[in-house]
Amino acid sequence: MLRAFAGAGAGLVLSACGGDDLDPFAAYRQPEASPDSGAAGQAQQTDQQQTLELAPVQQASQVIDIEPLPEPAVYIMPNPVAQGQTVLIVVVAPGADTASMWWQGQTFSLLHSEERFVGFFGIDANAGVGPQSLGVAVWGRRGEQLLWQETVIEIVGGDWTVDNIQIDGPNEALLDPAIRRADEAQRLPYQTGLTPQLHWLGVFDPPVDGAITALYGEQRSFNGGPIVEYHTGIDYGGETGTAVKAGNSGIVSWAGRTRRRGNGIIIDHGVGVFTGYYHLSEVLQTPGTVVEQGDLIARMGATGLATGPHLHWEVVVRGVTVNPLPWIRSLEFPDPYQALNPANALTSTNLARG
Repeated sequence: MLRAFAGAGAGLVLSACGGDDLDPFAAYRQPEASPDSGAAGQAQQTDQQQTLELAPVQQASQVIDIEPLPEPAVYIMPNPVAQGQTVLIVVVAPGADTASMWWQGQTFSLLHSEERFVGFFGIDANAGVGPQSLGVAVWGRRGEQLLWQETVIEIVGGDWTVDNIQIDGPNEALLDPAIRRADEAQRLPYQTGLTPQLHWLGVFDPPVDGAITALYGEQRSFNGGPIVEYHTGIDYGGETGTAVKAGNSGIVSWAGRTRRRGNGIIIDHGVGVFTGYYHLSEVLQTPGTVVEQGDLIARMGATGLATGPHLHWEVVVRGVTVNPLPWIRSLEFPDPYQALNPANALTSTNLARG
């Protein structure tokens, strides 16, 4: 069954809306007298005004006093993180209303599910190594800031191989950088949005029953030239017509064809996580279709820039292609509902209460 948990759509700046629970004088505020209430109504209004003027400040403070919420706990996994990995952030904050994270100039809302807020972001295979700042903010139901916490994520290098691929014939024209950019631009809007629901739960399945023939992150040169790109997914070998299945539940966001990727399909799994399937001989689903884990969605082929029949499968997290292998391995899977050890929570200072 397609999973759907409500998300929290919050930015870093919130404003509280008016309401009786936020008005310290709400207990004394009465409706205005109607036009035909006469002198009796005016006298009643005068008495109410005198009551308001004489009301002790202590009564007003009793209206707005609330029990403080527990300090939120923040978990970031893994840290340090290697190039190409997916980072999972979990905030345990009972009673909180919204939470956001700040990363490399962007603010992301976190998904709210019971007492947890969860989110993902990807590290590019060629991302710069070294420390990077990350911020987390949490707000209560009255708009009060419960947490503003900054920490550092250490990015370490991946161990990438270098492959020299020979491309000739009609496919050689597809090496033009302009064609590659056009391909990326065509697919980009369909794998960078944020659906504020989580449509999946649990480890992803491999999309085909076949051997992996190329790994994520391989640095690639073509026909003996310089390294110009890296492999953004993993390749599965097979024969034309081999069944291609959905790695997990989601909604088809795009199905079409580009010159370089050939026939392809993209599935939106929610919370900024997408999977892409390319070089297909046939696409069997259309945009907007709800698919379940293991559903038949396409058939393997050799369309686009391909030296033979295979499936190029990639995972995109917040617009960044990441290594798909952890998503199909139970011990490495970034499970947002895993058991958490409080000893592993961040211990840096809560700047909101500093």
